[in-house]
Amino acid sequence: MGNLVGWLLALIGPLVVRGLAAIGFTAVVFTGVEVLVNQLVVNAQAQWATMPTALLQLSTLGGFTEAVGLTFGAYLARFALKAAVGASRYIFRPT
Repeated sequence: MGNLVGWLLALIGPLVVRGLAAIGFTAVVFTGVEVLVNQLVVNAQAQWATMPTALLQLSTLGGFTEAVGLTFGAYLARFALKAAVGASRYIFRPT
């Protein structure tokens, strides 16, 4: 029975360590991407405020703000997932 427990721990231990490392690394990547996108949004809002009033009103009525929000959200998700998967390849190379 002792050999079975030792064998299971030897089998599951590295998987648990890799899983925890992947979760931690993914959290770091997502946090970095979120900071980057938040800075881009702040810059876009600052530039948005400098537009003429008539153009702001027309684009808001046309739903431009919602379209930009959806586009930024989609690109954020795509970039974050691609960065997390691509970066994890460097850490978890097959041994």
